Amino acid sequence: MKKQIYLTLAIGMMTMLSACESRITQHGNRLDPITLDKLTIGSTKQIEVEALFGKPSTRGAFDSGRIYYIAQQMEDAPGKKTALLDRTIVIFAFDDKKTLQSIEFQDENQGRTVFFLDSATPTPGETFGFFDQILGNIQTRQPSQ
Repeated sequence: MKKQIYLTLAIGMMTMLSACESRITQHGNRLDPITLDKLTIGSTKQIEVEALFGKPSTRGAFDSGRIYYIAQQMEDAPGKKTALLDRTIVIFAFDDKKTLQSIEFQDENQGRTVFFLDSATPTPGETFGFFDQILGNIQTRQPSQ
């Protein structure tokens, strides 16, 4: 009987401890270096790059001729915020004829840090009460002549 209790406690403890393990996840499309070597600047077309690597993570704004492949590795530790372990951004630049002009590599240290604010921008509608909003139009109307 005691052995069954100890066995149950041991299994329960192992289950609880395994739940405290951090998880590492991959996001995005990590490009193969051997396949990258197959590209030739000045002759490879954009459609070939997309055929080799799949749909890009994002495209440059305003028809800039740039496509981005972003891959990152994240660690989700229990009781902590999700942490970035590694980020690689491969940027392909193309000319007007969709021919590859350059390949650029960036990591998490070369990007910009964006801070999010929890505050809201005040608007005039927020300062008026319910009746002020309903009756506000009556006060601003001018009598017709």
